[in-house]
Amino acid sequence: MRIYMTCILLLASFSLTGQVQDSLVLRFNEYLGYVKRYHPIAKQAELALGIGQANLMKARGGFDPKIEVDYDRKAFKGSEYYDRLNAAFKIPTWYGIELKGNFEQNDGEFLNPAETVPADGLYSAGISMSLGQGLWINDRMAILKQAKYFKEQSAADRDLLVNQILYDAARAYFDWLRAFKEANLFQNFLNNAEIRFEGIKSKAASGDIAAIDTVEAKIALQNRALSVEQAKVRLMKRSLELSNFLWMNENIPVELQPNVIPDVDVGVEIDTTLEIFGKPLDSFSIENHPKLKSLGYKIEGLRVEKNLKANKLLPKID
Repeated sequence: MRIYMTCILLLASFSLTGQVQDSLVLRFNEYLGYVKRYHPIAKQAELALGIGQANLMKARGGFDPKIEVDYDRKAFKGSEYYDRLNAAFKIPTWYGIELKGNFEQNDGEFLNPAETVPADGLYSAGISMSLGQGLWINDRMAILKQAKYFKEQSAADRDLLVNQILYDAARAYFDWLRAFKEANLFQNFLNNAEIRFEGIKSKAASGDIAAIDTVEAKIALQNRALSVEQAKVRLMKRSLELSNFLWMNENIPVELQPNVIPDVDVGVEIDTTLEIFGKPLDSFSIENHPKLKSLGYKIEGLRVEKNLKANKLLPKID
């Protein structure tokens, strides 16, 4: 459901203008600030970045040390049948090498002879590694590499999505500004047509000109009045289009009040708002475009998958 901006919100956010009495100016930088902070698509873009970070943390968890403990005991009628303890830890490393350690202690009257160990327990340690399949890359390594590329790809996609919504929002603002200026221009035309009509009517009344000339002036006045109404309709349409980009916290949509107007002197702050002030054109590199960066990281992730599948064609030698 659409809601209207309250006067308190507008007074806190916008500046008063002297051009139109009791009007409030929605400045371009304030408008884009609201879009970037509260628009649902901009929020969704930030969530995508969080998903990339979560996937990276999950992939890194594959290299966390693991500790396993297995304890089993049975006693019946005062007799201890068996008491078995088996503890192990594993430390996976980057190049497919896994460090292992184990401690085993068994006791009991009915213990399987194969499980007999020294009274202080049995310690063991070792290293496992693959010499064929899994030496240079394995599933765990591939998942981590792909997660890193996916995180960077998510950041580029976030920038691309935010840039698109800001571009669409900026176009909506300038369309609104153009419609506002057109409405004022046609209103001036109407005022001039009214002055002209009154002058011609006075001349016709005094006999200086023929009365038929007032008909032409009246038609011109009505045409100007029609143009003003059409300009007002276009201005209202552009205002509604602009409202599509205005949201408040908790995903509450906002609709502009009729007394909110655009900043007619926006040209002096466009470069500053878009953060391009003082930057020459040759300082922008096409390689830094978010779309190209996103595709580049996607290609790198696919290359990792290709290498993993090629590695799985090698024989298993552990």
